Amino acid sequence: MKTFIKEKNEMIKTGRIVFEAGLTDTHGGNISIRKGEHIIIKKSGKMLGFLTEDDFVITTLQKNEKLDEGASIELLVHRAIYQNFSEINAIVHAHSPYTVACSLITNTITPMDSEGKLLLHKVPVLSATCVVSSEEVATKIIGLLKLSPIVVVKSHGAFSTGRNLNEALKYLSALENSCKILSIYHSVKGS
Repeated sequence: MKTFIKEKNEMIKTGRIVFEAGLTDTHGGNISIRKGEHIIIKKSGKMLGFLTEDDFVITTLQKNEKLDEGASIELLVHRAIYQNFSEINAIVHAHSPYTVACSLITNTITPMDSEGKLLLHKVPVLSATCVVSSEEVATKIIGLLKLSPIVVVKSHGAFSTGRNLNEALKYLSALENSCKILSIYHSVKGS
């Protein structure tokens, strides 16, 4: 099987940026790339900011119990997204603190800042009984991704998608920045 060195190095760089930017905690979040009929995804339990080339699982677009072994517990959601959107080639999932906080109080995150408005418009918040690695999230997220390239799972974190990792990272970072601005605004306003 191919080793996908170039893709893994891109993922290592993106994982470090996500962690160093404070978009997730040390062991939170995951990252994947679709390459043809393959999915390259972070292994379960590996630190997103300190990945090595050995910290990835290479599996297929279709469920494969042997190849899926050791993959991030969110593989179910990543796979559902790739199976439903041929234009999506990268997913970054993070537990961004301001984004998660905003998800607790609203069903749609509407940025107030000009960049957030321009790039994100409105970001849907998905409510689910089980928010981590669930069939419910894998099913519900598909309809919401038709509205926005990024969806927040209430109390859990965002799944940001893109044609490549750079695009997925851009949406994730912009949303956290917009949520930070919303938080500061409401704090200053006193509401």
